[in-house]
Amino acid sequence: MEMEGLAAIVTGSGKGLGKAIAEAFFREGARVALWDVDLASVKQMRDGLDPSGKRAIAVQVNVTIEAEVDKAVSETVERFGRLDVLVNNAGISRHRPIEEMTVDMFESVMKINVTGTFICCRAVAPIMKQQKRGKIVNISSLGGRTGRRGVGVNYAASKAAVIGLTQTLARELGPSGIRVNAIAPGPILTEQTRQYVPEPFASWNVGRAILKDGLPEDVAGAAVYLASSRSDWVTGVTLDVNGGILIC
Repeated sequence: MEMEGLAAIVTGSGKGLGKAIAEAFFREGARVALWDVDLASVKQMRDGLDPSGKRAIAVQVNVTIEAEVDKAVSETVERFGRLDVLVNNAGISRHRPIEEMTVDMFESVMKINVTGTFICCRAVAPIMKQQKRGKIVNISSLGGRTGRRGVGVNYAASKAAVIGLTQTLARELGPSGIRVNAIAPGPILTEQTRQYVPEPFASWNVGRAILKDGLPEDVAGAAVYLASSRSDWVTGVTLDVNGGILIC
């Protein structure tokens, strides 16, 4: 197994991409801290994965609140004895045309998607430095790579910022043995996107080289690679998982 014995945090793991990533980590042998603002969702997930709680714990965390993040990191390390991987997946989107977008809509997305990612990175950095090893995987988006139909400027700006944060932090933490990378998924069929009528989802996939729809498991596979020893000489990259939409 690719992650045997590793201890990982996955934020926003109650559903969607975070759930798929956490499940993949667990299958690969990792001990997983399931973080989400919705405690019921991660408790249900923990009970399905590991009712004993030895390899999976459920923690209620708002990633924008420093005290909650610091407490959750301490709880995770206390339970697992170490911390090897952080996946910053928690995020929101509030799409609107710019003339309809309020400052609150813009700032609320930036706060969770960017500030929340920063707070979590800052909280785990001292632990990983002490261990002289760690992997941080930040979830960006195709929307942060290029302007896309149906992507609000708040979401696009936040996911572009995640890429910049990833690159800078990779340089800063690399000498301490910490790798920092990002994943930029394209349109993925999740609980949320399955509620859309087919036409908008199809339009987001225009130009795709691979005809099958993207699934959360496709992103989870990329996360396993970046969290495992197979990517030990990879840092500061943004891995595009989009079925070839960005091929020039």
